[in-house]
Amino acid sequence: MGNEATTRSRGRRMRTLAGAVATAAVAVTMLAMPATASAAPTVQKPTMTTTLDGSNLTINLQDPHAGLDHLLTVCTTALLNAEKAIPLLPGVVSGQLPPLDQIDPALFQWGPSLDVTNALARGKTYHVNGLPAGIYVALGVCINPTNLGKPAFDYKPVLVGSPIALGSSALGLGSTVLGTPGAPNAVLTLLGIDAGSLSGS
Repeated sequence: MGNEATTRSRGRRMRTLAGAVATAAVAVTMLAMPATASAAPTVQKPTMTTTLDGSNLTINLQDPHAGLDHLLTVCTTALLNAEKAIPLLPGVVSGQLPPLDQIDPALFQWGPSLDVTNALARGKTYHVNGLPAGIYVALGVCINPTNLGKPAFDYKPVLVGSPIALGSSALGLGSTVLGTPGAPNAVLTLLGIDAGSLSGS
């Protein structure tokens, strides 16, 4: 029951985030002075730093957007559990991410946070405490309601635990990694290992 409740809660959180952005999109339409539609503003990826103190993670997010074109552009953070999000990892490390509301909430260890940046506060700090040992991916994502299908994002690997615990986590990824195109190299990238060096190239 606990897992089901957590999944439902995460689903509601995802829908709330998507709903907030959709509401902003309606506001954009209503506030548009000329009847003709203007081009959607180009969304940039945020600047993100992560600091790990034992099992406690701090994420500092800086939103680079400014000006009237980005009045409704927002950025937020989330934490993927690499073991659960293996199918997403090749896209993440190559710079491709589906809209947040299209990602299964069960893949997130934490977030996406509803404490988003805005035109008055373009920097946010987030705290995620008590993480179990494992391999995670911190995401910083920016979206604009005029173009929800193309989020801009940055990512940082987050490795929690001793080398032995991390080795166990890597082994725990198992056959799913081998059966997912691009996943082995993506996992090596998250672990800071150059796949080319392993192949002798």
